[in-house]
Parts: sequence; C-alpha cells; structure tokens
Amino acid sequence: MGYFSAGFFKIVTFIFVALSLVLALPRFSPVILPRVKAPSATHDCDDATLDMYREFQSRGIQAMPIVGNLNTDNETFDECDHVWLLVQSGDKEIAYDWGLPRFDKQHYEGYVVSLDYLLEAVAADLEGSGSTAVAQR
Repeated sequence: MGYFSAGFFKIVTFIFVALSLVLALPRFSPVILPRVKAPSATHDCDDATLDMYREFQSRGIQAMPIVGNLNTDNETFDECDHVWLLVQSGDKEIAYDWGLPRFDKQHYEGYVVSLDYLLEAVAADLEGSGSTAVAQR
C-alpha cells in the first residue's frame, strides 16, 4: 500500500470539485439567480419581472411573463394579482419569481401575457395607478 489511501483521494476530489464550484459560481450566478431589487413602494412584482425578463433576454434565454394568483387554484384572469416569468431551460420551463427559481405548483399555473402587457403594467405603476395594475388589465 502506498502513501495515499482511497479516503485521501476522495477528500482531494471533494476539495477540487468544491473549489471548482466556488470559482465558477460567480460566472453563472447571474443566469441562475438574476439580480432583482427588493420589493418597495416603487418596485413591485411587475418591475421585478421586467428586470428578470431583460436579464434573461440579454443572455439569449427565452422567457415569458405569466400572470396568476398564488393563493388560488384555477384562478380566472380577473383574479390575477401577481406576475412572474417562465424561463426556457432546454425542453423544460422554470418559474422565476423575485429572482429565484420556484418549483411549487402555483407558479406553473396562470396566463401568459405579452411583453407589451408587462410594459403597460409597469407604466401604470409609474403613473400612480397602483401596484395592482397587472390584475386590473
């Protein structure tokens, strides 16, 4: 038996993999976790969704805004009070809400809306129509 045991190689391999992930994460974190401002009186879900949409589009990743109600199953369009993204990831879609991937059932229900619809909701907020502009359209 040599100087090194199999356990030593496992530890070295683990350290190498962990170090590789730590060094690579800053490069990929904007794709995995897009930067979004915190919620405030002037920055609500439609603003955050628009920020994420632009971030993904700038990286060539397809995304579509979804309106829905996270507190209601099978909501009607008029019951929608929130907006988030469905982002293409290969042949799957991943819901993103406030910059984080979401995997609960509610984030995969809702209605696809256009970018123009989202821009109108953001503009309505700027005009002072309130943060529920998404639900009022």
